[in-house]
Amino acid sequence: MKKTDAIVINSARLNKILKEVMLVAEQAGKRLEKRRKQLDSLTISSKQAQGVVSEADLESEEFIIKKLKKLVPKASFLAEESAFLEFGGKHDAYLPFHDHEYSWIIDPLDGTTNFLNNMDYYAICICLVKKGKPILGLVYRPATGESFFALQGKGAYLSSRGKRKKKLAISSAPKKLSNSLLVTGFACEKGAEFNQEFSLFLTMMKSSRGIRRMGSAALDLCLVAQGIFDGFWERGLAPWDVAAAGLICLEAGASVTNYEAQKFDPFQSTIVASNKKIRKELMAVIND
Repeated sequence: MKKTDAIVINSARLNKILKEVMLVAEQAGKRLEKRRKQLDSLTISSKQAQGVVSEADLESEEFIIKKLKKLVPKASFLAEESAFLEFGGKHDAYLPFHDHEYSWIIDPLDGTTNFLNNMDYYAICICLVKKGKPILGLVYRPATGESFFALQGKGAYLSSRGKRKKKLAISSAPKKLSNSLLVTGFACEKGAEFNQEFSLFLTMMKSSRGIRRMGSAALDLCLVAQGIFDGFWERGLAPWDVAAAGLICLEAGASVTNYEAQKFDPFQSTIVASNKKIRKELMAVIND
């Protein structure tokens, strides 16, 4: 791209884009909620080592991409279902998007298994990334109308139907891992990596007050930003699982890195997010 063709997104424009993204997510969410009332009629298929996909996922992704194309001309798209069809779930294939000037990273339905069992813990994730760094993140929960959102350097917020938006800020109160509530997930593929993660889960369970496995990494991370969970870790997630929610956690004051303590990057294969009070203990258990 020539310099004269460069996309310019200033703060005012980014705010306008966020408002449009929130509207798109709400519209997509209404479609998903309608589909959740028609579960018996949905066509469902499996993705090797990646769980399941339904008509609802595909329809949501198509709708979101169509709407977002108008917001940032020339931005590329990395969306879960189309990416899987094109790249076959190979994580390394997503890395070129790290160098694109602007990319939309989208999960049209995070928590498909929950959705298909009529459990309302699922979300729509939309993130605008500049040269691999998230600058706008939205995680929308259709069943409750909750929107978790953040702009780089502008803080993280939660808004819901009929209520004023609330700024998210991690508590600074002293806390230890032993009295913390954690949340995590496991890779769908069973094998050596799964066994390793399950062993870590058992150790973490002994080290904390409790652990939950809810089925939507994006919402899990948002609840860390909200202060409901004290920490989250997981291996094998894709950029669309963590891009938006990772930014929300950072802007809420959480510590977010990979297992090797490198700064958050949505293209990393591991993620750890927590309040800073338990950070050292949490990382010690992960790397023991």
